[in-house]
Amino acid sequence: MSQFTDLVKSRRTRYAIGNNTDLSKEEIVARIREVAREVPTASNSQTTRLVVVFGEENARLWDHILDVQKDVLQGEMWDMMSGVMQGAKGAVGTVLFFEDLDAVAKMPAEGAREEAYKQNNNANSQYAIWLALTELGLGASLQHMNIGHEQGFDKSVLEMFNLPENYEMIAQMPFGSIEGDAFPKEYIEDEVRVQVIG
Repeated sequence: MSQFTDLVKSRRTRYAIGNNTDLSKEEIVARIREVAREVPTASNSQTTRLVVVFGEENARLWDHILDVQKDVLQGEMWDMMSGVMQGAKGAVGTVLFFEDLDAVAKMPAEGAREEAYKQNNNANSQYAIWLALTELGLGASLQHMNIGHEQGFDKSVLEMFNLPENYEMIAQMPFGSIEGDAFPKEYIEDEVRVQVIG
């Protein structure tokens, strides 16, 4: 088995994360930048922007998300996800994934195709960064705690960190030391997932 396949298998959703690592902030950011630079984008449009939040700013971010989400998530969903958000507060940090809408508008596409390219660009970065964090021995999860760009949740986060107003938040990835096992994972049949013709 290849090192890459081992890495892909090791990447799991980790909700139980903490702040117990010898890695410096600089080491983590250097790896994220190294990987983000090489992520493929539609027509080399390079529309994705990452913001890495550490320490007290990370806790402030998740306090804000908790405050917003208490009015959005309800019942069992709130019971489960409020724990995830509380755990993220004590993590090493969070990678925020944005799309630069000015850059998106310059892509050679429009309408549904532009939206697909934008989402694909961001998803490529999300997965690549998740693998990079896994390789560093850190656990992470991918969250979508933004109500949505149109509803204005992005604006409060952009203002919190003095980020450009043309950034649209797509996802958040809290990361930290692995403090518990990942949930068991079920798989559909390989022949269903990957079909062969010819």
